[in-house]
Amino acid sequence: MSLFNNGSCCGNGNTAGTTKSKCGGCVCELLNQLANARMNGNFCTMGQQQVVQLVLKGASEPLSVAPGQATDFTVVSFDPETCCAVFSFRQTGNETRTIVLDCRCICAIICVPERNGGAPTAL
Repeated sequence: MSLFNNGSCCGNGNTAGTTKSKCGGCVCELLNQLANARMNGNFCTMGQQQVVQLVLKGASEPLSVAPGQATDFTVVSFDPETCCAVFSFRQTGNETRTIVLDCRCICAIICVPERNGGAPTAL
């Protein structure tokens, strides 16, 4: 079984029986589980809000909302009916911003552990 849907990291919504939603790709399903507390087991944070980096369709590097290193996003919510994933992030000066993305445009999620000198772990 491939992690990618029909050879594309973002798929086309056909999920071969895994999910009935139009947002059935692996990233969308993972966001649904994270945001809606349906994750069985320990994803990375054992019940805390999940911090992730995102790689968008067509990109080779994690999303950065400002020049420099990849942005760390906190998963806020996910709607499996609209495919909308809501994330928050801190901008320069510690101002919190919100971004809404279609989960079908996200090809990869990188788990960001608590900052203790370790590098993020790819999932």
